[in-house]
Amino acid sequence: MSELDYIEHEGIVEEANHQHIKVRIVNESACASCHAKGACTTADLQDKLIDVYQTISNISVGQKVMLLGKKSLAPKAVLLAYVFPLVLILATLIIVFYVTNNELLAGISSLLILVPYFAIIYFMRNKLERTFSFTIKHQIN
Repeated sequence: MSELDYIEHEGIVEEANHQHIKVRIVNESACASCHAKGACTTADLQDKLIDVYQTISNISVGQKVMLLGKKSLAPKAVLLAYVFPLVLILATLIIVFYVTNNELLAGISSLLILVPYFAIIYFMRNKLERTFSFTIKHQIN
């Protein structure tokens, strides 16, 4: 894979143990790098803690690192977070309304269908955490 297949973020190591490293990155909106951001109220910078499941022996807290994530995982994340829930809501709404001819029941059912969906996502969080993860490309001096 080429460099274009990855997302890169510079970060600082917050915690490090044998197989788990927490890295703080500054997540910038598209306008955060704008020259007029000081005069604009929409520019935002946000710190995020990223979990890295990688064994690196010579890493220390406070060290700068370059994180690497696969761009190919972005469509999967969008499917899980937005598309599948929307399809579930619409399918439930249409099916329940068609069967019962009751709008209220169809609306409530279409929202309640999200409870088991997100419960499944919650119980699969450990697997998803390791699937949607970053690795440390290199350390920055």
